Amino acid sequence: MSLTVRSLNGDTAFLLTFSPPVAPVSSPGLFPGSFTILVDPWLVGPATILSTVFSISEQKTTPCISSLKELEHEPDIILISQDKPDHCHAETLRTLPRDCLSTVLATPPAARKIRSWKHFQPELVQALPKYVPGDASSIYRLVLPPMSPRGSCGEVTVTWMPAKRDISGLHHAIGITYRPPCSVLSANPGSYLNLPLSPPASPPSPGSPRTIASSPRTIVPSPYNDREKTLSVIYSPHGVSYDIIRPYASSHLVTESALPLSALIHSFDRVENPWYLGGNISAGSPGGFQIARSLYAHVWISAHDADKNNRGLSVKQTRIGKFTVAEIQTMLQESRKDKRKTLAPTEIVSLASGVEHRIERG
Repeated sequence: MSLTVRSLNGDTAFLLTFSPPVAPVSSPGLFPGSFTILVDPWLVGPATILSTVFSISEQKTTPCISSLKELEHEPDIILISQDKPDHCHAETLRTLPRDCLSTVLATPPAARKIRSWKHFQPELVQALPKYVPGDASSIYRLVLPPMSPRGSCGEVTVTWMPAKRDISGLHHAIGITYRPPCSVLSANPGSYLNLPLSPPASPPSPGSPRTIASSPRTIVPSPYNDREKTLSVIYSPHGVSYDIIRPYASSHLVTESALPLSALIHSFDRVENPWYLGGNISAGSPGGFQIARSLYAHVWISAHDADKNNRGLSVKQTRIGKFTVAEIQTMLQESRKDKRKTLAPTEIVSLASGVEHRIERG
């Protein structure tokens, strides 16, 4: 079982590809049971907030593709983490055709903005619910159909965890888990174990916001328990306190056998503005450090750290604290001396545009 993280612009645009254990390491196309999530795509044009006088950003690094039509496959989910244009970029998202069948999952302000464009099919644009500990309905669940008649369903979950009293709307985490459809192999490669038939999925209630039926795939709420280990991702490009993530980690990630964390996607660099211009913009490694250490992340991947041409009143007094891969690696190693030595140290990764990183879990 694996997760491949591909950077599309060297900043916060990622393509996540989750693959089941039976998928070969290298194969053309997506293997049955795989699942793809496109995160915060920004590929063309500038990102402007309010006006060019206040804030405009242009990428210095050329993205590896210039249009979402160049993706090999239509993503299963397009995940938009906030409504700011460097995450929710209209020009880029509109490069997808109007009849695109991808589900657009977005934070509520971003979902409202995307619906206002009237580009995507309205029923496919879904606002993520805010996570409430103990409330299963606050976790967005998608079923992956079994790969054989006697297999069992897999599941993808997406969970939005915003910071409290965050006026800027920048600071939150999105948790993703992937449990593949049952793919346990017998001694003969290529054959499935003779498992009991999975019960049929119960019909969704009319108008359920977490039910999406489309051809050729059907996604419905999941009532099933684990039969596979689970891959897990925390995506928090601007950072959030670990106290916000802790309830989700201690309940959902533990229940799903999704720890240690497969991948933390979080900024390395700390970015500060005066309080009247938003205060902390990116928590950087000081914030990501506690998340990576607490969840024993296999990999920490840089997000939102690319050099950009930023202009406008909002960036006149911006201060940036840079952290290198080596510095972060050293801090994490020192913090784990004499603690859980059986676990491999967190790998620190910075992906250039077009580069991908593969994470394996047995």
